[in-house]
Amino acid sequence: MKKLITLILFCGFATLALAQKDVDFDNSPSFSERIFFGGGLGFSGSNQQTNISLSPIVGYMITQQWSAGVGVTYQYIKLKNYDISDNLWGGNVFTRYSINQFFAQAEYDYINFDSNLLDDQDDRDSATRFLLGGGISQPIGNRGAINLLAMYDLTYGNDSPYDSPWVFRVYFSF
Repeated sequence: MKKLITLILFCGFATLALAQKDVDFDNSPSFSERIFFGGGLGFSGSNQQTNISLSPIVGYMITQQWSAGVGVTYQYIKLKNYDISDNLWGGNVFTRYSINQFFAQAEYDYINFDSNLLDDQDDRDSATRFLLGGGISQPIGNRGAINLLAMYDLTYGNDSPYDSPWVFRVYFSF
């Protein structure tokens, strides 16, 4: 069951995309100029399962290098062999500090899921993580970038529904 939950959550969070824009901090940008939006959309399917995820975020550029924000996560999973499905939902808060194309990121996330998905009961459970890590952002064009991120769950323990304390993401930003 742990591996199934890990696979489900990895597919959903792997699509996360942060969208930051260039803001001229020399000319005192307005509140609305500092706000950015982004997110991710994911889909995977096979003859055994279907997974659809949506992860929008909104952030605020505190300085040119430092930003923070919040996001929500929704994920639908259907296991066709068992004829069962679940709706996972949650949210996160994050902060990110960039130095040139490198960045450090801290994130706290929460996810709610059916802990007995293979049973015929609807027992909801939740999990939280405090992730800390870093990455690299390679610009593509004027506003886009491909980002590589590795984070470690500082609260990982034996009761975690995840198989590993490590989280790896590859995402695009626009």
